Amino acid sequence: MDTAREKQDEALAVYRRAKDREHVLADVRGQSDTDLPLLVDLDDAELRSAIDADISAQEALSVALRAVDD
Repeated sequence: MDTAREKQDEALAVYRRAKDREHVLADVRGQSDTDLPLLVDLDDAELRSAIDADISAQEALSVALRAVDD
């Protein structure tokens, strides 16, 4: 069974991959300024999916960071 630290490390890795994917897709769409919110077309399923994955990864990371070993 994984320790809390191992789960945190894995959750962080998943979050980083999701965030990187989101940034790559934003860059392709000409939205490379990370200080501005993303503008997503209603029919841009690929970027919407990347954003959803990022949000899910953030939530999982938050849960993992609150966990402690028993």
